[in-house]
Amino acid sequence: MKLIKTCETCEFGTNSDCCFEKKQKNERKASKSSSSCDEWGASLAYFSEITEKAPWYIKEPYRKYHIDYPEFLRQIEKDSVGVGITVNIYDAIEKIYDFKIWELAGVLDVSISVIGYARSRGTTIKRKRDFSSRLHIPEEFFDGFLSTQLHTLEKCRDEFNQFYGDEMIEKLKKNGMDAMDAKLEQDILKDKTLNEKYREANQYKYQYEGKSKMYHDLSDDYKSRDYVIAITLKDGDYFGNIFYEYSSGSYGLTTTIMEDILNFIESLDCSEINGWNEEGLLNNNIGLRADINGKEIHFELRNGNSEILKKTIPEGELQKYIIGYEMIRCDGHGMKKERRRCSSCQNFYPIEGCAKGKCSARGDEVQRSRIICAFDYVANEMEVL
Repeated sequence: MKLIKTCETCEFGTNSDCCFEKKQKNERKASKSSSSCDEWGASLAYFSEITEKAPWYIKEPYRKYHIDYPEFLRQIEKDSVGVGITVNIYDAIEKIYDFKIWELAGVLDVSISVIGYARSRGTTIKRKRDFSSRLHIPEEFFDGFLSTQLHTLEKCRDEFNQFYGDEMIEKLKKNGMDAMDAKLEQDILKDKTLNEKYREANQYKYQYEGKSKMYHDLSDDYKSRDYVIAITLKDGDYFGNIFYEYSSGSYGLTTTIMEDILNFIESLDCSEINGWNEEGLLNNNIGLRADINGKEIHFELRNGNSEILKKTIPEGELQKYIIGYEMIRCDGHGMKKERRRCSSCQNFYPIEGCAKGKCSARGDEVQRSRIICAFDYVANEMEVL
C-alpha cells in the first residue's frame, strides 16, 4: 500500500484550494495530482481508508496501541518501498498458519502461557529448536522476523501441511483446546475450593450474641472505619443474620447507606446469591444458598437453645423474614496523626530569637513546630476556642 499525499486526500483542503496555504494560493495552483507537501495530513475519509486497508502487520499493532499514528504512517511508507517491517513471529505464525493461540499451543505441545512468554520476551534456545522442527520454520525466524519474509513463511506453512496432513493437524489443534478446557476446569475447581474454605472460616465471623458489645467510636482518630450491619431474619423464636460490610468515613447509618443495604437485599435472587457464594463474599450465619433450579432459597435459623429451623422459600420472599437492621461492628483504620504542636501547648515557653523553646513537661528544649507530643499536651486557651 502506498500513501497518496495529494490535496485530494489532505485534511487542509482539496482540488484547487489549499486551506493551509491560503497565502500562497495565488502563486501555485494545486490539483488532484499535485506532489506531496510537508504539511500534508490525511483527511477523515482517507484516514478511514488507510487504517482499514493497511497490511495486517501494520494495522493490527496500531489498533492495539502498540504503535502511534506517526509510526503507523512511517511504516506504511517503508512498506510501500519494500523495506521490511518488524513483525512478531508468533503473530505471523497465527496469521499465515491460521492458528488460534490455543491451537498453536496444541501443535507445539506447550501451554498457552509458554506461547505468551515467548511472544512477549523472546523464545529460549531449547524452544527455538523444538518450535522450528515442529513448524518447519527456520530457527533464525525466532530471533527476528520481517514482513519481507512472509512469502518464505507461507512456503513453510505449505511444507508443514504436507508433512502432517489435515487429519493430524486437526488432532494437534484439538489437543490445545482440550488442554485449555482442562486448565479452565482446574482453575474453576481451585477457586471453588478457596471460596468454600473462605466461607467456612468466615461463616460465623460476626456472632449475633456479640451485637450488644459493639463500641460505637465517634472520635476523629481515624481516616475511615469498617462497618458491619446485621440484617436480622426471624421466624417465631428462630433468628439469624445476613451481614452487610462496608467502609466509610462518615458516622452512623446514613440514609445513603440504608438505601444501599435495601438495594442489596432486593437484589438477592437465586442468581445473585450463587454469584456472591462463588466469590465467598456472602457473609451470613444462616447458610444462605440458592436452589439448583434457580427458583428457591434455602437457609437455617436458630433459637436460643441452638435448635435449627430449616427454611425453603421462593426467591422473592426473603424480605418477609427481615425484622431489623443494626450496626454490630465499627472498626477504625488509618489512624490520623494528632497535630499537637509545641507552640500551641501551655507547657511550652518560647526562647526569644530562635525557633526553639522550653518544655516544662519534658524539662528540655524542643522545636516549637514539633508534632505528636509524647508528653502532657495542654492546648492553649486560644487553641481550645
